[in-house]
Amino acid sequence: MTTSNIQKFDEITGRVFGALYENFPVPDYLLIKDFLDDGFSYDEHAQGDFPNQNGEFFFACVEWLSEAGYLRFKKKLDYAGFEEVVLTAKGLEALKAVPSSLTKGPSLGDQLVDATKSGTKNILGSLAGEVLSVGSRLVSAHLGLPV
Repeated sequence: MTTSNIQKFDEITGRVFGALYENFPVPDYLLIKDFLDDGFSYDEHAQGDFPNQNGEFFFACVEWLSEAGYLRFKKKLDYAGFEEVVLTAKGLEALKAVPSSLTKGPSLGDQLVDATKSGTKNILGSLAGEVLSVGSRLVSAHLGLPV
């Protein structure tokens, strides 16, 4: 079974959120090599490793999260990743939320950190989806739209 783009996006997003939440408020580097084992391919002509389709997908995920207001970065490092990445207020608030299925317990961010460390990919994706949903509800409530 192949992994859909949404599943890959959710997994990368979960790992990114976990890393940034654990380091918050200190900006961090997000490097392809730290998130993907298969993000580079060797280019014979240039005689070096360059981001392949998976690496470009990682770039697209982080850029989308930035444009959606969950994180910000100082600079995109064209062949490596991103420099000085940190959660925004929206990203932090979404990660500090407690899942709706619980009345108390670990926040979504804490659960993402644990899932990242244990390598539980299926949990990463579902938690990332829940964080994005919380972020969307936060924006809707802020704008006075029905939640």
